[in-house]
Amino acid sequence: MPVRDGAATVQEANKALARYWFDQGWTRGNVDVADRIFAPEFELGGVRVGPEGPKQSVRRRHAAFADLTVRVGVQVAEGPWVATWFTTRARHVREFAGVPATGRSIVSEGMQLWRVENGLVMEDRNVFDLWQVVRQLRGESAG
Repeated sequence: MPVRDGAATVQEANKALARYWFDQGWTRGNVDVADRIFAPEFELGGVRVGPEGPKQSVRRRHAAFADLTVRVGVQVAEGPWVATWFTTRARHVREFAGVPATGRSIVSEGMQLWRVENGLVMEDRNVFDLWQVVRQLRGESAG
C-alpha cells in the first residue's frame, strides 16, 4: 500500500466515518454509535442538537420504514469536509409525513456534507428530497 500524507489519511478517515454512520446508524439502526461519531456540540442545519439529534432522526425513520438500507455512492473529502451522495431504500410500514402506512417500497437519494474535527462530526448540512418520498408513498409518478 502506498504511503499517504497526513491530510489524505484524515480525509479517508472522515469518509470512513460517514460510511460507518450510514451502515451502523441508518441501515442497522444502531443509534448508540452516535455518541462516538457526533460531538456534544454537533449542529444539524445550523441548530445545536448534539448526538441526540441524529439518534432521533434514525429512530423516527426506522419507526415508519422497515428494511431500511442506505448505499453510499460518491464521496469527496477536502480539508475537514466530507460530502456523501447516498441512496436509501425502505418499505413504508407506519405513518410518515402525514401518509398512513402503505406497504410501498421507496427509493430516495440525498447528499450529506459533514465537517469533522478530531474524529468527531461537528456539523451536518444535507439535502434529502422528502417530496420524492411522499410522492412514492402516495403512488404518484415523479413527473
